[in-house]
Amino acid sequence: MNNILSGIVFTLIFSFIGVYKLNAQEAYINIQQDSTITKLMRAKIEIDTENYASKFYTIQLFYGDNKSAKELYKNFKETFSNWEVNLSFETPNYKVQVGRYKDYYFGLNKLNEVKRVYPAAFLLEIKD
Repeated sequence: MNNILSGIVFTLIFSFIGVYKLNAQEAYINIQQDSTITKLMRAKIEIDTENYASKFYTIQLFYGDNKSAKELYKNFKETFSNWEVNLSFETPNYKVQVGRYKDYYFGLNKLNEVKRVYPAAFLLEIKD
């Protein structure tokens, strides 16, 4: 019994000494930063904000001739009636694109839904 009691007392004494030593260590750091770094960070934030405002993702279903593009456009509207789909002309081909998504991962989720019916679809990054 004395061995157990002396072991507990011994452990408590060394624990208090250890905690005291840990609390006794303090450090102060003074950081001096050049004003050019602050200006560069502001410029970077401004550029990133502009890029975010003009960038979005869309799902491209087709890029080719007019007849096939119109047919795919019509089929997509029937299959996914509540989705935004766009048929446009980019010399020399027509393209069928679906949606405008700001978030890349949201676009990927939508792409997975579309790929069940249109396996050749892919996610495309667009800048206005």
